[in-house]
Amino acid sequence: MTTPVRKQQDKTLQAVSQHMARLEIAGLPRNYELFYEALAGVDVSLSREIAALPVAPRQGLLDEIGIRYQLPSFVASALPKSRDHDIRLLAGLRDKMATVAEQKKGFSKVLQAISRSLREDTGAGPRDILAEIEYLSVSLSDAVVAETELEAALLTGANQLLEAERDTSATRAVMLRDRMTGLPNHAAFVEELEGLYSTEGHHDTALLLVAVSDIAELADKFGEATAQRIVKKAAAVFRKTIKKNDFVARIGKGEFAFLFRDVTRESIKPIADRLAGAIADNLVFAASDGSNSISLMIGAAMKADAFSPHQLRLQAVAASDTAKANPRTRVVIHGQPLKS
Repeated sequence: MTTPVRKQQDKTLQAVSQHMARLEIAGLPRNYELFYEALAGVDVSLSREIAALPVAPRQGLLDEIGIRYQLPSFVASALPKSRDHDIRLLAGLRDKMATVAEQKKGFSKVLQAISRSLREDTGAGPRDILAEIEYLSVSLSDAVVAETELEAALLTGANQLLEAERDTSATRAVMLRDRMTGLPNHAAFVEELEGLYSTEGHHDTALLLVAVSDIAELADKFGEATAQRIVKKAAAVFRKTIKKNDFVARIGKGEFAFLFRDVTRESIKPIADRLAGAIADNLVFAASDGSNSISLMIGAAMKADAFSPHQLRLQAVAASDTAKANPRTRVVIHGQPLKS
């Protein structure tokens, strides 16, 4: 017996298939995922982009949309491919260079033999000398042709490697960027945190986990679009508030991670107050019931207190959980609760 849930799923898949057929979209699994997400309407921006597509759009355009919205199938297809092609290219260039080197050695031997022959054969006439010169010319010509071919192969290979590197860099940029806010995403934050421990120094670095309070409740009460606007505005405020050498990433629905370098434990509270003040001054939310307060819950930890990225994050998470559990405590530093 078909359940109501199964019936709804079948109905949704039928609608997806019909929409794709009208637009003449190839029946690739990742395309079905793209149109299913758009039809579900979870992300209004995605739904609008799909609704605006022309008939028979190129697959590259669909892939760009899927990667920008970080749909799993599209991100997986955009991952850097195996470097087998690069390895084969380099192996071919190596063999080409070896061949040219052998031809140069051969030409050198011919030149030495002719030179020795001319010195030792004092009775050689003009015809003999011309024959030797012609033989030498042919050997030189072969060496020049081989070297020219090698130069062209090296140039082509270098261009191919540069293009592959650009493609890889572009893919990384997309995969490490939060599509909604433009900030680095969770993966970029993890990479930055690992890099913090890969080199000596930077002990005076503070990790702050900042959560926009009640973002889930705001989404339930006023809609997902309103919650997204609040998060995007908060991201813009944070981007302007931090210094050039500091780092901020969006790591959750309304959660951000900051890395502040060259700070002391005593300066964490003023930094947190500055972030909260920037939000209070620049993010005004007028609700129908008259409430408009957007507050932050902040947990902090110092690198000097943690021996690994994982431990540093656990300390900051514990501080953040303490701040969330106590409405009167907006900022908590690991091991040292503070009241605002």
